[in-house]
Amino acid sequence: MTHLNFLPRATQPTGWRLALLAVGLLMLLPAAGNWISQLQTVKRLEARLDAQSAATQPTRLTRPALAPAQQHELDLQVKAVAEAVRQLNLPVTRLIKAIVAPADVRVALLALDLNGQPPQDGADTTVPSGALKIAAEAETAQDMINYLAFLNQQPMFRSVYLVKHEMAAGAGERPYHFQLEAQWRQ
Repeated sequence: MTHLNFLPRATQPTGWRLALLAVGLLMLLPAAGNWISQLQTVKRLEARLDAQSAATQPTRLTRPALAPAQQHELDLQVKAVAEAVRQLNLPVTRLIKAIVAPADVRVALLALDLNGQPPQDGADTTVPSGALKIAAEAETAQDMINYLAFLNQQPMFRSVYLVKHEMAAGAGERPYHFQLEAQWRQ
């Protein structure tokens, strides 16, 4: 049988090929040394960074248990601050604009009491609400009723109802004194 071989027979390597290989390896040695030193520097910096981040991790602070009297006092302070913040967040300007009577309803406002009660148990706590008490006077009973109807139409109020009314004897032009309570929402 015939044996076909397309590759030339290996010849003895010549000297210039070995020299070229040796020069190439010698030129790569400084690059390899540089790469190894850079790798060591990176590892050293990572270790330092890990040590610093471990040192700067916030530790969980545990609040020491307070005596019941101290805890009660702290709870009262928290409630007082929460009430002050709630009072500061009341929509007073919007409420006052909503209660101004139109020109055809002849009503004089005497007093406003914005007590801004927090929602009662079971109420929707996502919608801030409260009560606005209004003391007013009108010339006629129809003006009083028209003002009550006007407030009930305001979108800011959930409900408006007449708490008390009376005819003041000798009151002159405005004999009807009445009080309303409006439940508002934001």
